[in-house]
Amino acid sequence: MKGDLARNGRLAALAIFLASTAAPLPALAEDNFLGLDLKGSLGEGRHSRYVPPLTNPVFNETPYITTEARGIYLYNEIPDGDDFVTDGGNIHLGALQLRLALTERLGFIATKDGYADANFDSVLDDENGFANIAFGLKYAIISDPESETILTAGLRYEIPIADLETGGIELQGDGDGFINPFVTGATTFGDLGLQASLGANIALDGDADTSILHYSLHADYEVFEDFFPLIELNGFTPIDHGNRITGALGKLDGVDLLNLGSDDRGTTITLGGGFRYRFTDNVQVGLGAETPITDKEDTIMDYRVYADLVLSF
Repeated sequence: MKGDLARNGRLAALAIFLASTAAPLPALAEDNFLGLDLKGSLGEGRHSRYVPPLTNPVFNETPYITTEARGIYLYNEIPDGDDFVTDGGNIHLGALQLRLALTERLGFIATKDGYADANFDSVLDDENGFANIAFGLKYAIISDPESETILTAGLRYEIPIADLETGGIELQGDGDGFINPFVTGATTFGDLGLQASLGANIALDGDADTSILHYSLHADYEVFEDFFPLIELNGFTPIDHGNRITGALGKLDGVDLLNLGSDDRGTTITLGGGFRYRFTDNVQVGLGAETPITDKEDTIMDYRVYADLVLSF
């Protein structure tokens, strides 16, 4: 227990420290830096309401073009009993996401990275290491600040790191990586904000990794100034199974964090909730939790707890 708490604290501190190192972002320039329009979608004459998603941080990308650093701490409890082969355990993840507005409509994103610490109660040895790295571009196809409506398309490439392995099982990074096309949009109705995203994480080596369809819904409401309770629904459906893990372990589902290349993983749908609080126009925090509403059998997620810090230009 003490070891988990210490590990929890170290990774949370790492995520916050990494985000804090980007604190000078707001001071880069008044309007632009090296010819870049760092304000992106936000600012005077542009969109004024920005409440990024909290859960499913790997795939649920905000449609807004922003310049920001987002430090994330995630605690993932693994199901115990007969629901998962390891009879329980947990995963701690500390990560840093970076986004850079190149123009009002075009942005660079680096949205998957970090350090994971996986602890299993049985069968598999504990393991820690770096997560895969994903980066790409997104472009706001529709941007209407007057109605606070925006629709964005993007493309990411995920580089396999192959730094997480236990019991002869590559937890990620065994194939040639992934291509991730996606669309994401948002609109508002008074104090109510709505967002939806849809994409496919397509394995470049279909034998090693499983390709999935991912989809998310987000709603938030400003109950009082700068305080936004939120609720989110996320789904992960296989569209082309890998062939790396077969037989009795073929149903193992890494949801969004791990891709085990299982030949028979199922669909996982999760429900999450929490809140965001905006301290200033440039600083906001988020706290929340998430759990599957489909069968937890063979998935790595019993429940999750999230904390993040967003520092934006």
